[in-house]
Amino acid sequence: MTLIEFFEAIAKLSGVLFVVASMLAMGLSLTMAQILQPLKNIRLVVLALLANFVLVPLLAYGITLIIPLEQSLKVGLIVLSTAAGAPFLPKLVQGAKGNVAFAVGLMVLLMVVTIGYMPLVLPFLLPGVQVNPWDIAQSLIVLMLIPLALGLLFKAHSPDSAAHWQPVMAKISSLAILILLVVGLGLNVSNILALIGTGGIVALLLLLSARL
Repeated sequence: MTLIEFFEAIAKLSGVLFVVASMLAMGLSLTMAQILQPLKNIRLVVLALLANFVLVPLLAYGITLIIPLEQSLKVGLIVLSTAAGAPFLPKLVQGAKGNVAFAVGLMVLLMVVTIGYMPLVLPFLLPGVQVNPWDIAQSLIVLMLIPLALGLLFKAHSPDSAAHWQPVMAKISSLAILILLVVGLGLNVSNILALIGTGGIVALLLLLSARL
């Protein structure tokens, strides 16, 4: 194994650890009732769905029309715009002292919708592209939904133990994302520099500003 391959493995492991630990931490800190309660606000849920599955993809498509991007960058931007329900969402809300229960509930809802949404929409935005729903669902279920469900079940049966392990999982997820950012940045410095002048960085920043 080369040094590059070693750090690539560290980055992949850190990414998986971040997602799993984050979902466990969220499950250990919440109950199913707390997650479902904010989703009863139909107006808020509808607005969130419209923003993530209509406005953001349209914005990404509009960006590709305005900013001339290479085909690979164009594909990546549009795929990113149609994939909602990222595990970073609850972490960001938690850091901002927001409603974590709603963030987790919304994340789960967005993940479920994404599974059926991407295969239907991507062929329209990217003619010739085919997406297998199971390829999307598999990683979401294994890395996110199952750990979240396990955390919720553990808290329901052993709330005192859940209160003990939740901060541990939260610290592990924070450490994992820090390692991922540092190692990932080191591995992709040349790729990031290569984006200068292509319009890719501007396009990504515009899309991320809409997501946030």
